Amino acid sequence: MSLFKKIILGLFLSSFIGYLEWGKESEFMGEIEFDLLFKMSDSPEIFLHPFILLPLLGQIILLVSLLVPKPKFWLVLLASTGIALLFLMLLFIGLLNWNPKITLFALPFIAFYGFLITRRKKLNSERQPNA
Repeated sequence: MSLFKKIILGLFLSSFIGYLEWGKESEFMGEIEFDLLFKMSDSPEIFLHPFILLPLLGQIILLVSLLVPKPKFWLVLLASTGIALLFLMLLFIGLLNWNPKITLFALPFIAFYGFLITRRKKLNSERQPNA
């Protein structure tokens, strides 16, 4: 498995472990998505909210990118940016409220996203070898 595919896999899997707390309630992102997709599917307008639609589309694109032989870098970057908007907000909330759980569970995705951005040139050259 190439480094690019490993980063995509890391982005996809770490997008499920974001953590939210409100009042006495708390859930991981994977649990929230499961509830949205399988328990609240009778109200489709809920999916139109940007913080639900963008990460969900991003996860779908990352999953498809894992399955194709040569995924497009720009598509993976676009998909992960949609998810990163949510995780950067979670990181900001965790730091603002001084909540270590929210902050720590946002860091794995942010780390994979940062790795994707900083290794952009290496990943592009790995996918397109010089002829």
